Amino acid sequence: MNDAFRFAASCSSPKELITRLQFGTTDLWPEEVALPTRWRYMADLIDSDRGMLVELDGALSTPVVDALVATAELCRQSATESVPAADWEYLRRALGWLERGSSGVDRALIAVGDELALMGLDGAEQDFSVATWLCMDVLDRFASADETVGYWVHRVNARVSNMAEQQLDSVPIESENAELTVAV
Repeated sequence: MNDAFRFAASCSSPKELITRLQFGTTDLWPEEVALPTRWRYMADLIDSDRGMLVELDGALSTPVVDALVATAELCRQSATESVPAADWEYLRRALGWLERGSSGVDRALIAVGDELALMGLDGAEQDFSVATWLCMDVLDRFASADETVGYWVHRVNARVSNMAEQQLDSVPIESENAELTVAV
């Protein structure tokens, strides 16, 4: 980790963040963020009141929405327990079938679901950077992303700030001014 770079100062736009995530020069996920937290975040990024399904409302086909809701549910389940590989395989087959007749935004969201399914199947070292990049890219390309992408980046930042506060017990930190450290 290169602590000289701070997230807010290093990315001037969602497009720059997405480019850095794509090429691996930025890591949105600090090492201290637990795996269950990452799974819950990905589930919320897909299916919550500010998630991709809401942001792209009306632009998606019903089968793709159903597949992504199932993806989010498997992510939430992964945050609390082990999900059988057969469930992830079933999801991948369904997404593969949907991809054949899809285009545009549907295909981009299918790629998000497929990446998360691959992570669920991997089991060992789960790297959320590709899935995060795909989600941010979808939001940037198909929604008004400046505010939306900023919201999701802030959620990771707030989670890291809360963890730091819990570790320091009674020593207060300025969570409003805390910035997310990125690896460069």
